[in-house]
Amino acid sequence: MSMVSIERDEDVAVVRYDRGGKANALNLAAIDALIDAAGELARDDRVRAVVLTGTPAVFSAGIDLKDPALWNHDDPLMTQRALARGEALCRAWSELPQVTIAAIEGAAVGGGAVLALACDWRVLGADAFLRLPEVRLGLPLAWGGLPRLASLVGPARAKRALFTDLRLDAGTAEDWGLADRVTPTGEVLRTATDLAREAAACPPLAQRLTKRAIDAQFDANAYAHAQTDQFLLCHLLSPATAV
Repeated sequence: MSMVSIERDEDVAVVRYDRGGKANALNLAAIDALIDAAGELARDDRVRAVVLTGTPAVFSAGIDLKDPALWNHDDPLMTQRALARGEALCRAWSELPQVTIAAIEGAAVGGGAVLALACDWRVLGADAFLRLPEVRLGLPLAWGGLPRLASLVGPARAKRALFTDLRLDAGTAEDWGLADRVTPTGEVLRTATDLAREAAACPPLAQRLTKRAIDAQFDANAYAHAQTDQFLLCHLLSPATAV
């Protein structure tokens, strides 16, 4: 069974990510599968809105710290190439021409939260939360997450979330503008799918061009920042350059 599946229902697609345990952490195989799913949907003109979801218990606990394909490299260049896949993942999802909605039950932590930020909207269950522990662990918030977070919540709240390792519950996420809808636990996917159908009702060309125009205000700075993040992350994590 594939860890990433795509279900199409007329003009709405639901992408499910389920590793069958391991808190739905993102290993390199999962990252590549999610990039492939985004690429497939980008080429499907019948789909006008996409919902990305994890399991009923957890969206994603973030990058898999035990995946040797990501971490066990003595060569900094190999480390950089592997870690750059995470930035490619978030870019692939942010650049989808369709409206994208992250449907979040349970935890969205680290890279899982950053992937959710790469979507246009987020629907959280009442018991769901976002958490970005990277800075408290001595790492930069990579994958384009920092400019996305700051653009959504403002600089002061972005610093508070990162410097205090704040657990952003669903209510706080909604108040800060990170959650577009909060629903009872267990109803997230239905609510996100209903929202996707509302978005899919727009004329497709006008919708796509408008999304591209809005996103263009953000993209240039974000991608330049992502390259710096990748360099810092590689430097901090590579055994060859560790201090």
